[in-house]
Amino acid sequence: MTEVAVLALCARQAIEPFIERACLPSTRAADHLYRFGYRIVGTNTVVATIEIPAKLLEEAMSSNLTLSCRLTVDGEVIPEFSFEHSRVSSTGASPLPIDQLIRATLTPQNLHMEEVTIANLTTMLRRLEESANIVRDALVNCTEGMKEPIIEN
Repeated sequence: MTEVAVLALCARQAIEPFIERACLPSTRAADHLYRFGYRIVGTNTVVATIEIPAKLLEEAMSSNLTLSCRLTVDGEVIPEFSFEHSRVSSTGASPLPIDQLIRATLTPQNLHMEEVTIANLTTMLRRLEESANIVRDALVNCTEGMKEPIIEN
């Protein structure tokens, strides 16, 4: 299809953005590309593309990427990532209850792979007990606030 024919077809058809990793035959992973562009909806007819070396794009993204997690008040751990100098952020994964996270961390296979020591587990237990005490204090404060008499004017 000629460029003019593609443009004429685009005028009558809806287009959509796309991104794909282009793994070129007989090349190393470091030589792969990311292809960004627009194509006609429901077809493989590309309207416009730009190719960027995968290594360049991945380095740029990872150098500005901040990973963190957030704990909700009901004990869900939510992993998050955001880009430096940008308001774009995402959870990227489903929340995981803290007890499931601890259970997964303390499986025999994981303990063996991590070469865990008694000191590691003792430190974890102390931190969890301190955390449980903080939650207990918050519960006491909440329930005491509910017991306050209502003063009517």
